[in-house]
Amino acid sequence: MSANDLKKHTVKVGSGSGCVFQPMDDESTYILTAKHLFQLKNEETNEQEYIEDGTHVSITFLEFDGNSWNSTVDTFTMGFEENFFPHPEADAAILKIPYRQGYDNIHLRKNRVQSDFHLCGFPGNLRNQPTVSAQYDSEEIRDFLQSDDYFEIAQLENPILNYSEIEGYSGGGIMTFDDSSNVFVIGIQSRMAKEKLNLDFGKIGFVSIRYFEEIIETYKTEGKLLELLPLFLKSFGFLSEGIFNMNSGPLEKDREEFLATLLVSKAGEVANSNLTPKAIRDFIDEKLLLMSHQDGWHLKRKKIWALWFELLIILSVIKRREHSLDDFKNIFKKFRFFYSDINTDFFGRHLQDLYKADFNGLETNGLVVVASNVKAQGSLRGVFKFDKIPINIKEFRNDFIRQKALDGIFINMASSFPYDKYRFTNISTFKEEMIDVLDSEFFELPIENCLPILTTEYERLIS
Repeated sequence: MSANDLKKHTVKVGSGSGCVFQPMDDESTYILTAKHLFQLKNEETNEQEYIEDGTHVSITFLEFDGNSWNSTVDTFTMGFEENFFPHPEADAAILKIPYRQGYDNIHLRKNRVQSDFHLCGFPGNLRNQPTVSAQYDSEEIRDFLQSDDYFEIAQLENPILNYSEIEGYSGGGIMTFDDSSNVFVIGIQSRMAKEKLNLDFGKIGFVSIRYFEEIIETYKTEGKLLELLPLFLKSFGFLSEGIFNMNSGPLEKDREEFLATLLVSKAGEVANSNLTPKAIRDFIDEKLLLMSHQDGWHLKRKKIWALWFELLIILSVIKRREHSLDDFKNIFKKFRFFYSDINTDFFGRHLQDLYKADFNGLETNGLVVVASNVKAQGSLRGVFKFDKIPINIKEFRNDFIRQKALDGIFINMASSFPYDKYRFTNISTFKEEMIDVLDSEFFELPIENCLPILTTEYERLIS
């Protein structure tokens, strides 16, 4: 992914710009923009007033077809507090439009430790270009400076841009991206900072994303707006296409497809229950879902919830029952799941820090299931306890004891050190490794006859 791909999340809103954001809503898509684009000055009172309900405003989208960027124009019909939601003070507004597919890779970001942020939009000095794609531009941000009431300041890499060259960016997103095709927005550009703060050349004012969250809070209780969270957190059903993709190798491909089809046949039971990614997040303290070095952003990744979906399907096969949020507390006493977005073996990378994770509430001999982007490698395969395999964990145990002593916690280490207390496995134990366990005749049976056999094999594994 490159900065040019931020075009897709940038729209032309009347004479300004906006940022397309997919909230946790499968009926609507939002545009984060500047509210002054929808205001006019009353010549008698000299006050800014919102344009009348029923006013039509054009919104232009850009889509890449593999060769070029093409534009489409929709009409937004103004409806105050129906599809137009302004912040009472900040220059921020949310437009609510009918759902548009393909924008669920954008997320809020509040910290700015990552570089390569860009101001994206349709500057006024390019408005005469022949295509909408050519009218788009982005400017790299060098640094974030001071803030004022409802505004923050950023220094652009280009130090000589003047006001006329920046005008038109109003409402455009301050965005960045990562290697996994995720887009992050931290705020929206506002020309009104220029009026309030008298900005120098090369500086812009923007409205922090937190003011858009405040808009959501205002209208959420009425059901008019939903949270600015990824759509797939609403239901596991949105993750159905990305589950049980295995990677044993070409010789096992047919058997992989057979097992995947068998497991996916149980997906509907989980997807149709009240167990959702957001419900799990809300039910459990986030730190219980993360390893010590991970932050909350990790729980917005689509991959981690696709793997959670797989695990819940596997558990439904093992327990021969549908699970709901009501019994998730009991599930969480017996199982934990940790994911790391790496392309190497989980235990090979995280053996030194997995024991530092928060296992609060997990029963003795509970099963800790882990996953990375590859199947289990080396000797740490199957379901095991560390005292049964040839790995010296004495140093980790001593480190655990020292840390607890520094924290002023004195406990029975024989029963409290996680690598002594719990069992561990990679999720590939229930997928790729299961292909080698099952008899060849299994893969010739009708699916309805396979589930009891698979349940028996899973039960044997975790017993």
